[in-house]
Amino acid sequence: MIKLHRMIKKVIRLAVRLRRKFHRAKSKNEKDRLICSKLTKMEVFRRAKKILLYAPIPHEKEVNTWLIIDEWGSTKTLVLPKTLKSKEMKLYAVASQVDTKPNALRIPEPLPSCEKINPKEIDLAIVPGVAFDKKGNRIGFGHGYYDRLLKKLHCPVIALAYDFQILHAVPRHEHDAPVDTIITEKKTYHTS
Repeated sequence: MIKLHRMIKKVIRLAVRLRRKFHRAKSKNEKDRLICSKLTKMEVFRRAKKILLYAPIPHEKEVNTWLIIDEWGSTKTLVLPKTLKSKEMKLYAVASQVDTKPNALRIPEPLPSCEKINPKEIDLAIVPGVAFDKKGNRIGFGHGYYDRLLKKLHCPVIALAYDFQILHAVPRHEHDAPVDTIITEKKTYHTS
């Protein structure tokens, strides 16, 4: 059964990533602004002091969180992860894109000079994903980085996605960490 779930996840990843890849720039930019605006108007965002975000991977065409970092970097502590060879993530405070540099996989990561943040200090986590269902189950890129990180956090977890990334159901394993809320350009799903 686990092998079947892994195969299904792989097919879902391929299909949704392909759909995202052919997202028209104008439409994507409009959706990104709407999704980010919906997030920043939420009470949970307004109250949070330290917010974990992800830096969007350019070739993946994820929801553009630089919009949030650019607007809120001077008034909130915004945190980005840095991946380690141990398949763990360490967290660092950033104020803008200037505080990042692409790693070998072209994923923007915090510079070594950025302040290290303890995961227990995070008030709100904004995470990426490839596909989701309305129960908050999430399919990432398949390496488990965010699943391991989310288990260390004690805060609400919100995913930003396009409506076509919401599926009827996605396979879930015991190590998969779900999200509490999913925000798309069309709807906000409260899962918990």
